[in-house]
Amino acid sequence: MKKKDKLIDGIEKKNILVLGLGKSGLSVLEKISPLCKKIKAVDTNPDYVKSESLNRLEKQTDIELYLGRLDFSPEDLLKNTDIIIVSPGVPSGHELVKSAEKRKIPVISEIEFAWQLMSENQKRNTVAVTGTNGKTTLTSFLGLVFNNAGRKAVTCGNIGNPLIDTFNFKYRYHETDTYVEEDEIIRIIEISSFQLENIISFSPFCSIILNITEDHIDRHRSMINYAETKFNISRFQSEKDYLILNIDDGYTVKMIESSNFRSIKSKKIYFSLERNKNSDLFSKDEILFYDFGRKKGSINISERKLIGSHNISNLLAGLGALKIFEIEDRYIEESVKDFNPLPHRLEFVGEVNGIKCFNDSKATNPDATLKALENFPEGITLILGGLDKGMDFSSLMPVLRKKARNIILIGACRFRLSEMLDSDKDSFNSVIISNSFEEAVRKGIEVSEKGSYFILSPSCASMDMFRDYKDRGEKFRGILKEIKNQTQSGRKNV
Repeated sequence: MKKKDKLIDGIEKKNILVLGLGKSGLSVLEKISPLCKKIKAVDTNPDYVKSESLNRLEKQTDIELYLGRLDFSPEDLLKNTDIIIVSPGVPSGHELVKSAEKRKIPVISEIEFAWQLMSENQKRNTVAVTGTNGKTTLTSFLGLVFNNAGRKAVTCGNIGNPLIDTFNFKYRYHETDTYVEEDEIIRIIEISSFQLENIISFSPFCSIILNITEDHIDRHRSMINYAETKFNISRFQSEKDYLILNIDDGYTVKMIESSNFRSIKSKKIYFSLERNKNSDLFSKDEILFYDFGRKKGSINISERKLIGSHNISNLLAGLGALKIFEIEDRYIEESVKDFNPLPHRLEFVGEVNGIKCFNDSKATNPDATLKALENFPEGITLILGGLDKGMDFSSLMPVLRKKARNIILIGACRFRLSEMLDSDKDSFNSVIISNSFEEAVRKGIEVSEKGSYFILSPSCASMDMFRDYKDRGEKFRGILKEIKNQTQSGRKNV
């Protein structure tokens, strides 16, 4: 292993603390519990509920488990700890992380830990996808294309399956031995900004940054911090690796123009919706073109099911990665036709009372909503609002003035959004503050005109009212179904 990867050498003699016991934290525990000298597992969420797998691990292994609020000092808990492995949900300001940094205890992410366990061959077969919006769609699409082309691929990371679960852990006790079994599987890793906070060697063969727009300011504190964290995906890449970048994206261009960009060693490939002197990948009239290195050609996407210019942009980025891996054009075109939009992303959920309804619950920031509304005519009804992540919503105003007839506001930031809309309230037929989600959906149908569009595209996270964005989208579907059934039942009774 490389010198920079030596952190996990001699792991059987080390004391490990796993902080955050969500899906990735539990996967780490599962893999290392039979190996390490001592393991502490910590989750300070006061509402944490022990899972069946954690109960089993606690019975079968010698894990010290600490759940809920800490009853003693971080210093006591960190005593004799050699490495901390943090889950993505744990912020860098967590008291244990801060205390570990003071004590010079290494803090790494689950992604980094898994990376250090992988063989060099496995590392060469990796594509990592980050960006504010579009990560899951592109990760899923790439998985489909690779598999259709006969190249076995798995999707992992932020998409739900931890990277550490994608290989057979085969630990041996000598430094000359490999840590994992060699294989040729392509790993397509969706990676969030949270997962990029604690990396020290993670260097995918092909990295993609789709876009960088305002999000997670409550965690990163500023847009520049957020953008720099996204660019960590390229920080440890070598001259043999690739970095695919969106030159239509304002913050990405700012990062390219910064002095720090010169230190990135990987080969750069640029994509843009329009051809210009810098674009290696571009589109025109439902055709995607690629022209970099010795690779030159085009892909017809006219039969795609993905709607919106943002999805064309995502496909361009994916095309770059696929050509790097020498995937033939015919497999890409076939997959473009076959690929269905993922749930909760501009998902058409049917008509209610002649009103076309769309579930875009995954739109958790203003840019996602802007991209969604580009696809609709004027006169829409929109549900907006949710958990306040400290974002600036003013960028929404021009498109809201143009497209929105009625706006229903929900969630923790509904009053802040209302103040913003009040400055231009004459542009809308109605702006309604709703105290429940069901009230919002029913009111949305009530005020929408027959033949118009009713869209859930909240621009906000969901956790103030829902389990997650999926729960919000499913509730939207369910309430619409109730309204439709009630309407039909009423007609039958007339």
